[in-house]
Amino acid sequence: MSQSKFKISHKPNIFYGNYIERLEDWQSIRDVVNEAEDPFDILINIFQHCPRTKTNTDIYKKDTWLTPWQLIEKNEYDLVDISLLVSYTVLLTDNFKDENVKIHTVYKKEFKSNNQKFNYIIEMKNTLINTHTMAKLSKSEFDKNYILQYTTHIQELINTKN
Repeated sequence: MSQSKFKISHKPNIFYGNYIERLEDWQSIRDVVNEAEDPFDILINIFQHCPRTKTNTDIYKKDTWLTPWQLIEKNEYDLVDISLLVSYTVLLTDNFKDENVKIHTVYKKEFKSNNQKFNYIIEMKNTLINTHTMAKLSKSEFDKNYILQYTTHIQELINTKN
């Protein structure tokens, strides 16, 4: 399926379908991502529709992280869960399974120290995505606007080798 043939509705099945529809849509998304030169454009267009909720996922406690299939089944996403599912979606393709995908835990420089909120930036192939806004960032925007707290290398955490 080519990217141009892949239509994204305002309510993608990956978030709004029943469990089987969510799994099938996720497979279709991975198929399109696998063929894309820039998978992040596709992922941004899809994940901007992801409903957000509060979960118990903690970026610093890997034992709280769900597998991609558990995330699809549970269908509840906070920013950490979104970061994980976007990363898993890329890494579970043949063309990108060996990529070094990182999730950076950051906070914006503009906030006062007592009002800081963490955000998560996904990085792959020198492309950065802010999972809160689902927008691409340049390296200079990242350096200018964010302070890095921690980096998680997702490739080390998922077994994508045959």
